[in-house]
Amino acid sequence: SSVAALVPQSDKRVDVKKPVATMELNRTFSFPLKDQNGKEVSKLVYSIENVELRNEIVVKGQKATSVKGRSFLVINLKITNNYDKPIQLNARDYLRLIINGSSEKLAADIHNDPVEVQAISTKYTRVGLAVNDTDKNIVLQVGEIAGKKELIKLELK
Repeated sequence: SSVAALVPQSDKRVDVKKPVATMELNRTFSFPLKDQNGKEVSKLVYSIENVELRNEIVVKGQKATSVKGRSFLVINLKITNNYDKPIQLNARDYLRLIINGSSEKLAADIHNDPVEVQAISTKYTRVGLAVNDTDKNIVLQVGEIAGKKELIKLELK
């Protein structure tokens, strides 16, 4: 018996700390899927599972740590394509963040866009951005860029 077989192999996966705060949302939205002529061919199901405040995240396989006084706001998504063809979309196009009652709308700058969702399948993804630890009044705006919007006040605990 070889000694090497008895020594456990080290786990090379990246390890990040647990979220500082979370909020379960479990909110589902439906957006039209249009062909190149603008005709609706199906619906895209866009679900926001939860929102997390984190000091550490993984970006392209590498651990990223927020700077002192800031945290990463991560929005975990589930996107379902019921169409019989694969689609590509920018998940961050459906979300904006409004902070402390500002008129500015912030887009996620941490993302996996464009997200490809295969035909008749679901894809899990996430988007995020850095926020100040002092930011208290955070509102998530959800909707198509040119469509109706819904506002969700975030209460991260």
